[in-house]
Amino acid sequence: MHYEPDTLFFTQLSRFQRLYARSLAARLAPLGVHSGYLGVLHYLWQRDGITQKTLHELMPVEQATLSNTLKRMERDGLIARTPDPDDKRAHVITLTPRANALKPQVMQAIGDLRAAVNTGLTVNDRRYFRRIMRQMTESLETDQEDAPVLLLDEVGP
Repeated sequence: MHYEPDTLFFTQLSRFQRLYARSLAARLAPLGVHSGYLGVLHYLWQRDGITQKTLHELMPVEQATLSNTLKRMERDGLIARTPDPDDKRAHVITLTPRANALKPQVMQAIGDLRAAVNTGLTVNDRRYFRRIMRQMTESLETDQEDAPVLLLDEVGP
């Protein structure tokens, strides 16, 4: 069977993503943290006590996804939501003492995975890879913005 280079690239990229996700999950599981929580934790560790709206503006996820993640994090004892004194419709999201205490361990788990992934790579290899991934991501974002419009009168019966 013959594969085109783009098919092999997609296969390799998908395999890398799955392996990376599994390795990250295995490192975070003993801490009671899911990889889907990392974005929220990242922003709240920088600036605790923000509204869900502000958090959504910072994170590239759908509102429904963020809402579900916050519900699970609250259930797992990582965040608390309290009414915003300035806007009764909003809630302020704050980290619990448990979430704050987990920061060094979570950062260590991420660092351990980074070290495993970077084994055998030079600093230049890593910089080049990040630059290429950034360029490819930007190209895909542009492609999404420039999606072709199909006019119904151009489609034959």
